[in-house]
Amino acid sequence: MEGNGTLRKGDMKTQKDRAEADNMEAAQTSIGKYTVLKLLGEGGEGNVYLARDEDLQRVVAVKRMGRSLREADYLKTLRHPMLPVVYELLRDEEWYLVMEYMQGVTLRGYIERNGCVCQEQVFLWAEQLLDVTEYLHTRKPPVIYRDFKPDNVMVCTDGQLRLVDFGAAAVKNYGMRAGGVMAATPGYAAPEQFGAQGVQAYADERSDIYSLGRLFYYMMTGVNLAKPPYASLPLHVYQPMVHPRLERIINKCMSGQPEERYQTAEELKSELAGCRKGKGRLYCKSFIRAVEKKIWLTEMQPETCIVSQSEVLQSGNEGCAF
Repeated sequence: MEGNGTLRKGDMKTQKDRAEADNMEAAQTSIGKYTVLKLLGEGGEGNVYLARDEDLQRVVAVKRMGRSLREADYLKTLRHPMLPVVYELLRDEEWYLVMEYMQGVTLRGYIERNGCVCQEQVFLWAEQLLDVTEYLHTRKPPVIYRDFKPDNVMVCTDGQLRLVDFGAAAVKNYGMRAGGVMAATPGYAAPEQFGAQGVQAYADERSDIYSLGRLFYYMMTGVNLAKPPYASLPLHVYQPMVHPRLERIINKCMSGQPEERYQTAEELKSELAGCRKGKGRLYCKSFIRAVEKKIWLTEMQPETCIVSQSEVLQSGNEGCAF
């Protein structure tokens, strides 16, 4: 891509080749022993399909891997309830990753339908996301996810979250900062992932903390942080009854300076647990502040509390794992 937004010939050829490959996949009825049922969505390298395993008679998600097998290398060694189970890495003209099919809707789809979620739901989902983040960060060596965003989090029919798409994940590089271009979603990726002021782009545990803070903010406000200008108003502008301590915690996560954020997922999880335990004592104060805000706010944000299976199904059924 040129600076003026025009495509170079090489870029045009790459896009054309990928489009042709995707069209060929969509036209074929099977990948190995798997019968393709429908297209589920776009992954980092290619399409993700819903397919049926003809041997075991079960439904699976099949993702075209393209040239890189890095995502498969990560997922096949990880075991956590919030991560999709990998069944096999299949070679059929190209490489495909066959995974557990997760029925539900992306967090983006859920929020777009419901507007936002209440504080209690944020506490529950934050605990789940921090649990899997702590698991990744404590691997030897640590795995940095690098791409927490609404499209990569599934709200399953049981109301639990699952984390998908490890295309951007990377093993932490000790000693030296990783150079080159890094996968980074505007509005959710930490500033250091873009590189600035002569410092090469890099990501560590604190970069994931930043993205999680942005994700928590999105849950509570429904504001699309991926659209310019990316900056956000104070959380209490959208949610006047937000627990003051919770707002401070989220703001600390979203600090532009890595050293000012929580340094580990464990530290953040402990802070949120303490906030949740003591939130009742400050509820009255928050309620009074909410009444004051009501004077100049035209309408308070609606809240959707603890998620049920029916709510997920009503939000749409985009079950996938990619």
